[in-house]
Amino acid sequence: MKRISLLSVLFTLSLLTLGHGCGPQIAGGGQVSGGGTARVSGAGTGGFDTSCRKNFGTNASARKLNAFVAAAYAFNNTATEIQGTLIGACRKMGRVLEMTDAELAGQGVDATRTVCRNVANRLQSELAALRAQAGITVTINTRPPRCTVDVDAAARCSAECDVRVDPGKLEVECTGGELRGGCSAQCTGSCALDVEARCEGTCEGVCEGQCSATAADGSCAGQCSGTCRGQCVARVSGGCTGECRGGCSVQFTKPRCTGTVRPPSASAECNASCDARLKAEVDCEPGQVDVSIAGNLGPDFQARAARLTNALKAGMGQILTVRARVERLRESGTAVVRLAGDLKREIASLGLGAVGCVTSSLSAMQQSMASVTVSVEVSVQVSGSVAVR
Repeated sequence: MKRISLLSVLFTLSLLTLGHGCGPQIAGGGQVSGGGTARVSGAGTGGFDTSCRKNFGTNASARKLNAFVAAAYAFNNTATEIQGTLIGACRKMGRVLEMTDAELAGQGVDATRTVCRNVANRLQSELAALRAQAGITVTINTRPPRCTVDVDAAARCSAECDVRVDPGKLEVECTGGELRGGCSAQCTGSCALDVEARCEGTCEGVCEGQCSATAADGSCAGQCSGTCRGQCVARVSGGCTGECRGGCSVQFTKPRCTGTVRPPSASAECNASCDARLKAEVDCEPGQVDVSIAGNLGPDFQARAARLTNALKAGMGQILTVRARVERLRESGTAVVRLAGDLKREIASLGLGAVGCVTSSLSAMQQSMASVTVSVEVSVQVSGSVAVR
């Protein structure tokens, strides 16, 4: 477990804007969230009522309601954006594979499932046809997406939600992952640099050559004898011009956590709402796919090999990124849905409008959870069609 003392976290968002989030604001009360679409009025995608994005007050109950509504808003935007990204990536691959318009047609959750299933089946059959030919070898290497959570945003969200939290003394935990960021002084741990070159340390990503060890997802996680495309990581105790992982003798610049961020002093309700929001707004560097097809390829199989290679490069990186995001999103969404009943009882004193906003936000989240579940299923199916884990 890693901790960072955020002595310089500034509680700069006024109480008048509580519930509007840690992200950038736009005119009309909307918000740009995690690559989603900004909405300023009316019912958003999934039935979210954006009129509930207002300040319900500054007492403890109102703060928790503000945080819940903000989490639901970010969750719904992200679920919609992810579904669009997923079907878009499948269609990119399908077009490269010269699939018909009918195989790639449709809109909505059902179309996402159908289109991506069609693409997964085609990828699987093309790969099987190539591998069935004597003397032909197909190797698929991946670099998984790198997803991190903004530690400072977690601190701000907790301070907005829980009246007991002092943002100037907040100590945030990074659990199930590693604390990373810029370090202007002494870095203790490892230093990671983005490279497309020879790596003297551990190559994390795609190795164009022999890799001494692989991660669970098949990417390189060891010494690379050729070109490393990803991050080159080396142990360090001193200066780091790249990303410092572990500890820094001064405060990290833009600290990020690869696991879950949680301030131990915040309430369970605030933790759940902020966690859902942070996972909806998680920052992921896209995954990468490298395909190598070797052997005696005749003209027909040369064309098929080119189509398969180009299709995987066109969309599989996005599929891997979606898979990483939705697995986090489903977990946090389930936790927020669970607390809605208790929240209704706690905020009853705020009036029927407040209770109604919990009900409508919960309903919208439940609809989006169905979309997220499909996105998990589809991303696993498509990546698994070519044994990309």
